[in-house]
Amino acid sequence: MNIAQLQAFVSAAHLKSLRAAARELGVTQPAITHTIRELETALNAELLARSVRGVELTACGQALLPRAEQLLGDIRRTVEAVEQVKGEMAGRVAVGTMPSIALTALPHAVTAFRRSMPNVSLHLEEVTVPDALAQLRNGTLDIAAMHHVPALDRDFTQSPLLSTEFTIVMREGHPLAHARRLEELLDAEWIVTVGAEQFPHSVMVGMFETHGLPLPKRLLRSPMSFAVTLGLVARSDVIGCFTRPLAEMVAPLGIRTAELDESMPRFDLSIIARRDLLPTPAVSQFVTCLQRAVNETLG
Repeated sequence: MNIAQLQAFVSAAHLKSLRAAARELGVTQPAITHTIRELETALNAELLARSVRGVELTACGQALLPRAEQLLGDIRRTVEAVEQVKGEMAGRVAVGTMPSIALTALPHAVTAFRRSMPNVSLHLEEVTVPDALAQLRNGTLDIAAMHHVPALDRDFTQSPLLSTEFTIVMREGHPLAHARRLEELLDAEWIVTVGAEQFPHSVMVGMFETHGLPLPKRLLRSPMSFAVTLGLVARSDVIGCFTRPLAEMVAPLGIRTAELDESMPRFDLSIIARRDLLPTPAVSQFVTCLQRAVNETLG
């Protein structure tokens, strides 16, 4: 089993086509077919089921894919780490994040990072927690700047980044704009942008439980799109939950923070990474830039 075989297999698995994978890797289709068959022979297992529609992963292929992705990612980082120590500041940093950071501290972090490492490729992606953990595990992401994850798997590390306030937001002129108690908002429709496995958000659940209240019955799920959440909160009677810095950022769009008599819970943000993965110099530099940007803009 070698790197070329793993690359051919991963590309074919993602694209579901040997022809497309050959095009992506710059080889002929017979060549990539031969390479994958060599891998199947080495493992004594069929990895791809071939048909006129393309290729699909077999059970063995599904077991191999995340491990192959992880191996290739680790090899890439190893090469980049050596090159960066030699002074060849290229390579790639992949970061998963959420709106509370992406719309506040992240632009400042990117600007600072570019001053020191202008040639490193940056991949930035808005992700939910389940997706972030999956992509960290398979090596697609280097770090994730997300909300704190309770009972995080021991395969990951979690470093505190910021503790801020959870707020309730609605449009200016909302019928419940002058509510003073959380109980007055129970009959409204609420939207929460989180991963499907964590809906509704644990901080939101805790907010109602702390005050002896049930969750609102009308919960609108928008697990991936902050743009959907923002549009609905700004232009309808849907209520949302943002961190305080994010609420302040979007206030010019006609969004106000509910001023309730009850105290609101804290919302902790962290940097999550794989425990067994040593960061490259470029990843370490980006983390430093992000921590500094958070302290300067949100701290």
